[in-house]
Amino acid sequence: MSAHLQRGAQPVFLTPLGIHTRTMLAAYLRHTMTVAAALMTIAITIDLWPQVALLTADPAQNGPWLAWHILRLAGLRLPDLLPPFVPFAAFLGVVWSESVFTESRERLLVWNSGRSPLKCLTPALLAGLLIGAALFVIDGYLRPAAIHVQMAEKLGREGQRLDRDRSSGNHWIALPDGLLRAEIAYGPPVTLHNVTVYKLDSEGHLSEVDTAVLAHPLPGDRWLLESGHYWRADFADRGDVLTTAAAREESEIPFTTRMIAMDLNTLWLRNLGLSPQYLPLPELRRLARAQIISRDESGFRTRLQSLYAEPLLAMAMTLLGAGLSMLFFAYRTRWRALVSVLLAGYLAHFASRAFLLMGEFGYVPAVVAGWLTPLLLLAAAGGVLLAIQWRRGLGLRMQETPAYSDPG
Repeated sequence: MSAHLQRGAQPVFLTPLGIHTRTMLAAYLRHTMTVAAALMTIAITIDLWPQVALLTADPAQNGPWLAWHILRLAGLRLPDLLPPFVPFAAFLGVVWSESVFTESRERLLVWNSGRSPLKCLTPALLAGLLIGAALFVIDGYLRPAAIHVQMAEKLGREGQRLDRDRSSGNHWIALPDGLLRAEIAYGPPVTLHNVTVYKLDSEGHLSEVDTAVLAHPLPGDRWLLESGHYWRADFADRGDVLTTAAAREESEIPFTTRMIAMDLNTLWLRNLGLSPQYLPLPELRRLARAQIISRDESGFRTRLQSLYAEPLLAMAMTLLGAGLSMLFFAYRTRWRALVSVLLAGYLAHFASRAFLLMGEFGYVPAVVAGWLTPLLLLAAAGGVLLAIQWRRGLGLRMQETPAYSDPG
């Protein structure tokens, strides 16, 4: 036996990525997937039940292949239904794992081994990073791709509702210098049908009206009108364009083609009617930075910020779930403590959805809507960690307890 072992106990070194971390990480991920699967079973059943009639009504999809078409539609609907529930499912999965861990007395064994609370949160941190990365891919890439497949094939309720081949009907669109009424052919390329453009002067008086059968976009905020006519008020008569006197009637000038300036974002026009979560990420970035005279502008910006903040939200939920579990039922799972922790997780989920809705409608800035809840939850998880530290007599020190040292 060495002189070191003769004088005292051998030092104990606890690794942050050891067996405990791997075991807890596997439990967190397994239970999170179980909770997410349960939630998705309910959500997909509710979503698909009214759509079965749409599939059976199509002879091409009926018969022996009906089950395959239903399963395929369920797979395409999954990326749309899953993302909002993933952070809450991660919280429930972590709390479930911690409750099992406590009831098996393994948490007591870990506490007695001297492992620091910070290292006990390492599995939750890793789980949050993995779940957050998966959530970003599903929500940012798979969700738009899945909905565009449904649109292209006119598959299911959403595919038929968002069909871009049918007539959109008349749209009234605000312009910086007037108003537009037209039917949109989404293309690509996007074109306008039965166009009427009302232009106002600097004082708000009607100065020009252009009508055309077709309108095509050109570079530089210009549009080519085909087969129409235009009316332009004389400068002296602006503000007094409404009259019933024959002598005051204005003439309309026909044209075969006419080029006009119209500040209208064609990317926004092509995606008009689509929710921001259905836009591919490159298009979403462009629209979030564009100047659009529409309420959609706040929706695009909020969607982009929430998408970037989703990995942090998932990590904050896992850390909060693990911290609250270790604080309130590290030694025994009391039902009141368990209900309180679950209620805290639900309130966190509700707060994140509420802020996103407020951001989409422009009540709060997009950055606040996307990032405030994850940052507050992360701060709450840090507060819980400090409470555990003080309870174990560590204060602000992030170290193992008890500390084994050689007295000699």
